[in-house]
Amino acid sequence: MAVSLSNRQALAFFRFHLSVGIRIAIRTIAPFVALMFALYYIFRIEFFVLLAQALLIDSGNLVSALFFSAVSLGTAGIAAPRICFGLTGWIRHLPLSSHTNRRLAGLAIFAALIPVLVFLAIPHIILLKNLEIPFTVHMLGLPFLGLASALYVLPVQRKRLTRPLAIAACLLSVWGKWPFLLAGVLALVVCDLVSGPLLPVRKRPHFHGGLKGYLLYATISWRALKFRFLASYIFALLVVGASALFISNNSLSPHLSTKAILFGGALSLAIVCAGTGSILASRRPSWPWARSLPWSARQRIMMDSLFLGVQAIPLLILVAIMNPSAAAPLALSLPLLTFYTSLVIRRSSEYRMGVTGKIILLGLPGSFLITLLPFISFLYLAAAPLALKYAIKEERCQKVSRWLELHHLAAGDSLSWSKQ
Repeated sequence: MAVSLSNRQALAFFRFHLSVGIRIAIRTIAPFVALMFALYYIFRIEFFVLLAQALLIDSGNLVSALFFSAVSLGTAGIAAPRICFGLTGWIRHLPLSSHTNRRLAGLAIFAALIPVLVFLAIPHIILLKNLEIPFTVHMLGLPFLGLASALYVLPVQRKRLTRPLAIAACLLSVWGKWPFLLAGVLALVVCDLVSGPLLPVRKRPHFHGGLKGYLLYATISWRALKFRFLASYIFALLVVGASALFISNNSLSPHLSTKAILFGGALSLAIVCAGTGSILASRRPSWPWARSLPWSARQRIMMDSLFLGVQAIPLLILVAIMNPSAAAPLALSLPLLTFYTSLVIRRSSEYRMGVTGKIILLGLPGSFLITLLPFISFLYLAAAPLALKYAIKEERCQKVSRWLELHHLAAGDSLSWSKQ
């Protein structure tokens, strides 16, 4: 049934969804764009001119279209769950048709993509300024790329029909030719017309019946983590990559090269543990049901530490490939880092800086110490049992019946963003 809205009501709905998208962009996406701008000041304009020329001129239209579409679709996939989580709840009682509700959700996702679209426009601006090559059709296609990406990630009724059309619209809109841009706009319009209403995004949780012990605990932790740890991995790999660039761009002795890789590896391990620990503290905190399972406090701490250590193993392998001499001190210091992270997870409600800030506060000076004095890794290993002892004590003293208010999260409100 069609619902007519007054101009004031339409403006209110528009502003609400636009503000949702902007908040998502500020909290989730803008820091990555800020990091890209920081890299611009590190590598200077010449590097980005060569990169833009290789991407937009030398590699051809298909490669550049695939790159821009992948970046836009990946970012939209990050923003969509946060925006669409509650669109099938109380908001359905408002005077909105299903198609209007879907289009406004797409607007919110598009608003969240604005920093990324601006970032994707930088190569065109660089070439326009430095090589005097006009890229008007590329620039005009970026807004349609954002709209098509939003349509692709929306949980609509006819996903099998709309997703191929949305991908085609993404590629055609940034292909770089006027006929392809017009075809992309046409595909976008058709995709919007055939999408249908939004579907609930909640899925019924399921477990396999045979899980028990460490495997069950790891499954619970992984369901809380999933692929959210990739953000911390990106920052960790950037640190390791910066160390590799520092070595390749300077004439260093093997001893100094080892120290550079050692510092980058130690800091990257702290970043990964901080990111993973922060997610576990917020999405899988200490909960009363775990006390009913046949796991002692020591076992829960050991399982958390083992889970954190597994997340750090790929970085250890990467450091070992780059410099085998730097891998041994990092491996010796990893138990202390994982035990301390397990301890901080239990105390996360006490820290205003959060788990991430607390781990980085320890990891940064610890990285400097292990770089200057690699033998101190043996002291880190000797201190690991002490960190384990305090973590076990903190786990035993957990008051699981205490009230923990959730700030900036609606997950604890039974009537917020739900179907009740």
